[in-house]
Amino acid sequence: MLENEVFKNINTENYELINVDDNSTNLQRSYGKKICKDNNIIHLDNKGCGVQMATQTLIEFVLNFRPKCKWLICFQHDNWPITENFFSRLDKLIDSGFMDEFGGCGFHVLDDGDFFNNHRTTFSGKTVDVGYLGIAHLSVKDNWMRNICPKRIKLNWNQWMAPFTIELPVWAIVGINVKKWVKYIVPSSEYHFHLWYPDVAMQFLFNNVNTIILPELYCFNNQRLKEKYKMHWNSAVGAQEGQVHFFGEYGPHLKAFNNRWGWDYENVNLTEQNLIKYNGTLISKYYKHNINNGPLVNFNNIKY
Repeated sequence: MLENEVFKNINTENYELINVDDNSTNLQRSYGKKICKDNNIIHLDNKGCGVQMATQTLIEFVLNFRPKCKWLICFQHDNWPITENFFSRLDKLIDSGFMDEFGGCGFHVLDDGDFFNNHRTTFSGKTVDVGYLGIAHLSVKDNWMRNICPKRIKLNWNQWMAPFTIELPVWAIVGINVKKWVKYIVPSSEYHFHLWYPDVAMQFLFNNVNTIILPELYCFNNQRLKEKYKMHWNSAVGAQEGQVHFFGEYGPHLKAFNNRWGWDYENVNLTEQNLIKYNGTLISKYYKHNINNGPLVNFNNIKY
């Protein structure tokens, strides 16, 4: 997938691609190194286990060898940017200083999977499912998966077209502020894949650092691509069905999240004790925010 899909679909526009291998077999690691060498891609081995530790490995690399690097854009093997001039437009915002205050950022992610049955749209001539604009897992407390996309819950769509803050970007492809990560994030090896970024976002929110969505920048989440390579299109479902799961066993990440933050990620219901614990933080502010009134913060004047 890396060789035949990702590298062929990304115009990096002077960005540098780095591949972090997360504990592959020796054969797969050797193959990955060759692919990276042939494509002029830097190859790093994860110093720990799981995506958070892989990101920490990447952070340490850029601190030592790319000290001018301000932001990392992290994407999975079945995701890539599709907006023309994606990176140059993002650069414009980064260079302006606007992005300095945010810990992470997300984008408008179009999905080719089953999350949005019968909710189809067209982008660049291709029919795909409607897009995610962040996962409002605190603002919407009944069922986070049903309410991923503001359009699905019949909100005022225009309220979500300018940059806005959100509890959690869709972690298929996200940006990370290097300085904010170093200052606030304590990475864990408990999140092999699932919830790796939700935990990062929660650490930012706990320290009153927001994440932002840039809805004019589109990415494509092509989960059905996995079927071409004989993987279950949904990694979580595949793990539940007993398929070999490359991203860690499905289930323990939910327990880890609960232990760390004090509630069930899939059914957010903060106890009074936890509400007190999170008073004065963005966690409490988002929890009490009514998403029907629009985003917590909009940036209608930002052009990029």
